[in-house]
Amino acid sequence: MARLDRDGQVRWVRHWGGPGDDLGDAIESGADGSLLVMGGLSEAVDVGGVLLPSGGGLDCFVAKLAVDDGHPQWVLRFGGTGDSVCRSAAIDGSGDVLVTGRFTGQLELGSGTWNSAGLNDLFLLKLSGRDGSPRWARVFGGPGEDTGRDVAVDTSGTVFVTGDFSQGVEPSVGTVDFGTGGLTSAGDADAFLAAFSGDGRGLWARAIGGPNFDLSKSVEPAPDGGLHLTGLFQRDVPHQPGQILFTLGGFEGFVARYSSRGEELWRRRYPTMTSGHALAPTPSGALAMVGHFTSTLDPGGGGELRSEGKNDVVVAIFDATGEVRWAHRLGGPEQDFGYAVTSTTEGVVVGGMSSSHGYIALLGTASNGAGRQTTATAP
Repeated sequence: MARLDRDGQVRWVRHWGGPGDDLGDAIESGADGSLLVMGGLSEAVDVGGVLLPSGGGLDCFVAKLAVDDGHPQWVLRFGGTGDSVCRSAAIDGSGDVLVTGRFTGQLELGSGTWNSAGLNDLFLLKLSGRDGSPRWARVFGGPGEDTGRDVAVDTSGTVFVTGDFSQGVEPSVGTVDFGTGGLTSAGDADAFLAAFSGDGRGLWARAIGGPNFDLSKSVEPAPDGGLHLTGLFQRDVPHQPGQILFTLGGFEGFVARYSSRGEELWRRRYPTMTSGHALAPTPSGALAMVGHFTSTLDPGGGGELRSEGKNDVVVAIFDATGEVRWAHRLGGPEQDFGYAVTSTTEGVVVGGMSSSHGYIALLGTASNGAGRQTTATAP
């Protein structure tokens, strides 16, 4: 966990780990100046003087840190007999924390114990922002793989979760129920978008996809009450019974806008963008997206991007109608991926990895439709 200043210089670094694999997967900033970090721990780990024992398999951890030096204010670890994976966290207006991910086997939290119905089930938790104690937990799943990949909260307190459901039950279709009636996949995995009240009650849910592998990776509320999604669809490709559709390729990334009730308003699909990975609002009310692409990508906005390697990073800003204001490429002759994005008054900050290192870059948004790279860090 590292904090950088505006010039990309390291202000402080904290690291935690044990003899097994330990992962940092997400970070959020709170209105009170705190930081929230979450990920996975495989064995016993000391986090800032707090010993977290292993629960068996991969467990989730969530920690609230002081922004000035990174010391933990509270730490929570939870899991069960199988693997538990935290994928995303969000902080609501009262400072409480929403967490989503997936688990297999058994999930144990202070408020109860749940058993997965299939290969993996997805969970949605709400924790106290004051001390990390559980407020409520919801678990959803069917016979296949069901994963919560991103969670967000809008200004009204409505909670939105997105991800994918029913992977691995092909050639049969799978279902999942978020408390609003069952959703049925069109084949293999479908993306989903679901809304919940602040107390965890299901409000509505939508299935998004076709006969092949489809998933949504990021949801971002819009200032006017709408929603944005990004992820990938798999184009129709020939396959034989028993083949896993995910391995057959033919992916195209998408960015889409939905109403506050989940009705699709527009969708942009890009055949050479393998996937959109993350979204973030800009100070002007536009939408920033990061993903990766191959070959040549025409995102719109008057410019064509060409990858230097097999995969390059694409960063783009969309307006409310789905038109691209500008797009920028990052990458070299190897594999390069963009996994996280945020926006400040100085530009768009992206993070990801290449074949040899991780990177963080600040891109200034030029008025002529191009991005200019102003700082980059490759630890």
